[in-house]
Amino acid sequence: MKVLVIYNPAAGGGRDALLRRFVQALQARGAEVETYHTTGPGDATRALQARTDQGDVVVAVGGDGTTNEVLNGLQPEVPLGLFATGTANVLAKELALPKHPEQAAEVVVNGRNLLVWPGQLNAQRFLMWVGVGYDAWVVRGVNLAVKRVFGKLAYVQAMLQQVARYGQVRYRFVIDGREQLAYSAVIANASHYGGDFILSRQARLTAPTLQVLMFTRPGRWQLIKCLAALPFGLMESVAGVVSVSARDVQVEVLGGITDEPLQADGDPAGQLPARVTVAERPVLVRVGRTPLPRVDGPAN
Repeated sequence: MKVLVIYNPAAGGGRDALLRRFVQALQARGAEVETYHTTGPGDATRALQARTDQGDVVVAVGGDGTTNEVLNGLQPEVPLGLFATGTANVLAKELALPKHPEQAAEVVVNGRNLLVWPGQLNAQRFLMWVGVGYDAWVVRGVNLAVKRVFGKLAYVQAMLQQVARYGQVRYRFVIDGREQLAYSAVIANASHYGGDFILSRQARLTAPTLQVLMFTRPGRWQLIKCLAALPFGLMESVAGVVSVSARDVQVEVLGGITDEPLQADGDPAGQLPARVTVAERPVLVRVGRTPLPRVDGPAN
């Protein structure tokens, strides 16, 4: 097996020792390994697009943003492997992937391929979510220096800084032809958010649909209620949160505002207006041999 490892040395403050153990574990299992170190944002995508031969599997070593970049450079039919060394590692949690390098190498070499449907934001694919409004403001507002030192606390800081702004901007969504107004939204392709939290009990990576959670009531206390429900997996049960399944979502900001950001898989991803759809084709992701745990339960 030929394994191409794409390593982001900036993710999680750097994990060079873990990378070495991971590569050694791959080689001990008979894999032929090539390692590429990224040099900055977007480099993983560009480097992969420039290659005619990506091997038998491409492994993203980093966080969710690194995985997103690898996804967008991946050739059709080449499986995506993961060894999560970033800050949140939400996708690894979603797929029940191991944290230890030897176990992660075992999954890459001897695991199985899972058929996963990405979402697509304009021309960019994503695996986890797209954020509009508050969620996107938080991602744009994360202090990268704080993130390198304190990890997830940088997101908490950004969340607190953006609470007062919630409700001041309104958005128009057209969801499979039906119109809805909201003050923020997360378009989810998977159930987890921020690590262990369950954002949506209806979203499935393996289903060719998206789950759109729209926050339809203004006011900081309304937002605080939603955030307080997140650790309990009850976001979709909060009054004022509308959760609908969709394949095609068009979004624009109202009021003539021109600088409204988006986030995809935890990184800035351009500005509104935007169209979010299910990608035209699925991708293969390397997972363990045992079935994935399901997140069951009604949204409301």
